[in-house]
Amino acid sequence: MKRLQKCCCCASTRDGSIIVAVLGILLSIATIVFIWVAPRNLVSFSSYFFEEQDKQYNISKIILTISLCFTVLICTLLIVAIKKRRSWLMLPWVVLGFVLAIGLLISVLHTSIVLYQKEEDYVKEATSILIGGLLYLILYLYLWTVVFSHYLDVRDEEERGRYSKSPYRR
Repeated sequence: MKRLQKCCCCASTRDGSIIVAVLGILLSIATIVFIWVAPRNLVSFSSYFFEEQDKQYNISKIILTISLCFTVLICTLLIVAIKKRRSWLMLPWVVLGFVLAIGLLISVLHTSIVLYQKEEDYVKEATSILIGGLLYLILYLYLWTVVFSHYLDVRDEEERGRYSKSPYRR
């Protein structure tokens, strides 16, 4: 895989990775606040596991909040890893980012297909969700590639540092 040298043609991958981590923290906190403050008819949650609507609504909110708290934790860990130049601390974010990209693709496709199959006329909504979701996925994968490139650079630097020093010279 070709590594990126710059983020958005102007910043280093290190700075881009820090920006991505800070954006992840801010968006997660904003989403948590929005979930708990927004009126019930504005945001809908659904799950295949619970029958009752009230129970389903609250449990879905709690599960989403817990996952967003873990996202804040992993993004904070990414910032620490960048500052200390430790590749193994970046690995949870890299893995989570890849899994989230797959989940985003499945979610966008599922939502648009369900809207296309409805008997009512939801063609415009389904098309906008499909196009907007795929554009968001492309942006997300670019930002993931920035962090992954920095991860590979730090990992290679750690490996070179280990073997470049002679054990007999101090």
